[in-house]
Amino acid sequence: MPKCYALQETPTQSDSRHNTALQLGHYVAGLSFSKIDTATKEAVIRCVLDALVSAAAALELPGVKASQRAAQALYGAGRSTLWFTRSDVSEAAALYANSAAASALDLDDGNRMARGHPGAAVIPTALALVHNHPQIAVRDFMAAVVAGYEVGIRMATAKPNYAPSGSWSGFAVVATAGRMLGVSAEIIAQALAIVAQTAPALPALAGLAGSDLKEGIPAGVASGWAALQLAQAGFAGPTAMLDDPELFDLDTILHNLDGQPLINSTYFKIFGCCRHIHAPLEAFLHLQSVHGFSARDIIKMEVYTYRATFNLSNKPHPLTLVEAQYSVPYCLALCALQGSDALLPLDSCHLSNVEVRDLAEQVQVVYDASIEPLFPVRSPAWVAVNLANGVRLESPLIDPRGDPDRPLTWDDLEHKLSVATRSTLSETQQRALLDGMAALRKEELEPLLRALDAQEVET
Repeated sequence: MPKCYALQETPTQSDSRHNTALQLGHYVAGLSFSKIDTATKEAVIRCVLDALVSAAAALELPGVKASQRAAQALYGAGRSTLWFTRSDVSEAAALYANSAAASALDLDDGNRMARGHPGAAVIPTALALVHNHPQIAVRDFMAAVVAGYEVGIRMATAKPNYAPSGSWSGFAVVATAGRMLGVSAEIIAQALAIVAQTAPALPALAGLAGSDLKEGIPAGVASGWAALQLAQAGFAGPTAMLDDPELFDLDTILHNLDGQPLINSTYFKIFGCCRHIHAPLEAFLHLQSVHGFSARDIIKMEVYTYRATFNLSNKPHPLTLVEAQYSVPYCLALCALQGSDALLPLDSCHLSNVEVRDLAEQVQVVYDASIEPLFPVRSPAWVAVNLANGVRLESPLIDPRGDPDRPLTWDDLEHKLSVATRSTLSETQQRALLDGMAALRKEELEPLLRALDAQEVET
């Protein structure tokens, strides 16, 4: 028999049965910009830029265009924008379609312990609300982004087993929108409870099915937005669900809630593929830079990694970009033959490349038990390359760049913008986006919103 959870319309702080949801609600509602240090403000700016770059790089994908059409049909017009399109839509349409774009190419940010992608939910939500509520101050915008990452990551990490991002991104949306709109702690608690039972129930390996759905982040975003609207309208949720130790580790949710914000543990990607593939790519590039061999010298490659990498489809001949994003052999072969920029982002033009397919057939993924204890705090790998002249080269164990311990510089993020959007944004648009980020550092949002509103920025 399924568990029954009592409903409570207005939980109080003293009611221990609903303490977790309400404590999160008080954290979100009470998060002050004055508590956010300089490093965290910079993390917000980096996360905003990275989400926008990831979405801009995906503008021409059929799945992204389909999500834009569907979002407008489902949610209608308004004053928010579909990024870089000149299309004005409702808040719900904007946050759904922009989330789909941000997550489409697997370029978006992530968190190691959550094993997923908070930015593709949080940033589209925050920017959609700013368009419709111009009175929202930049400081509230930044605090809301911090709150969204905090709650989303905590709820993801508190689940007893791995769950795709879409199953917990709704929590992040409730926190982001709740803080931006000044919603009370009690209402936020109800919304968190509602989304706990209405978020998409994705199978653990949902991202590997090879479709536009991927990890279901836009569906999770929609559930979070709906949950907040329901709670504000007086709808009551099963708040005791968040206190159920069979569903969530309560210590993980609440431990050190007022400590260093978890947005500071965000990682950023330099390749448009699953994070499990990044360390093998960097290990290969390390060997190539040290020894100077050509891809055509390679007769075999071996990737030594942890168990989660074997959850990927790893097809040497992917038929779609989504399948390619989850294939170690394909990505490694493509990088060897076409260079690392060919993965920023992946392009369907390479899927039929016979030379890439042939080399991918020579890539073997091998389990290394000594690496297993390092995951998920780290996601390292090492690579061995066998050359035609009989030489075998082995890389050291390498962690991917972009993790907090190997952070990308701002120049790295600008390079990502330049390369990833080379086919979708003009140089003028790229510069306008960077100018918008500079303005955000000065607590001004209008230049950034202008950069997102137009297909081409006038000079």
